[in-house]
Amino acid sequence: MSGELRGRRILTTRPAHQSRGWRAQLEAAGATVNNIPMLAIEAIDSGPEQQAIKNQILDFDLADHAIFVSQNAVRIGFDWIEGYWPQLPKGPRYYAIGAATARALRERGVAVEADDDTMDSEALLALPTLRDIAGQRALIFRGYGGRTLIGETLRDRGARVDYCELYRRLLPPHAPEQLAAYEQQPDAISVHSGETLANLAQCIGQSGRESLRNALLVCPSRRVAEQARELGFSRVHAARNAGDGAMLEALRTGLAGRLR
Repeated sequence: MSGELRGRRILTTRPAHQSRGWRAQLEAAGATVNNIPMLAIEAIDSGPEQQAIKNQILDFDLADHAIFVSQNAVRIGFDWIEGYWPQLPKGPRYYAIGAATARALRERGVAVEADDDTMDSEALLALPTLRDIAGQRALIFRGYGGRTLIGETLRDRGARVDYCELYRRLLPPHAPEQLAAYEQQPDAISVHSGETLANLAQCIGQSGRESLRNALLVCPSRRVAEQARELGFSRVHAARNAGDGAMLEALRTGLAGRLR
């Protein structure tokens, strides 16, 4: 696939600390890449929210299932866990949403249940180990304001569900002015989450860069793609998931004109 994006300009929107690998893949395929982060991650480090995290971590050995929804959840969550549990408790099973999150867990030395690159919330809920869990405890590591599907479904199945909410997702303060100063019209824009998409739409409105709504927009799921259409993006292509491989495949097919 080397060079097949040659001559294409891609605008990426991932947080600055997460953009390197995605950018490298695009450049390896020949693309010219610009990055304007549309999401910033702020770890919780004070106040009652920090105490709530500490309480969850101290009781981590009581969890039967530990579900991590993102790489950020792994990174920040394990900084907490390793601070209080030098030796990991034997009780919890570990789950990840997406291949990158699973890889981040493996790098922390834990085995991941049903590790594959198609693991979204719906696929996770179909796992046999999460079907008959009445009376068991599930601890979901995430940021504030995430999707509620996993927690609500597991509660409906009789599980005790707690959230360990580790970070806030914010619009970077300079994103609107960076977008206003961006003079290029990219062939495609990539977004990796619904919140990133919402921030991009907000910045387009604030900066007056309405022409960006006409670029091919590559999204991590059909749900986010539908959200994009509702926000006025005219050319939307859905990937199988938010993994770099799936997003790159969607970008290639979208630019080839096979929109879905």
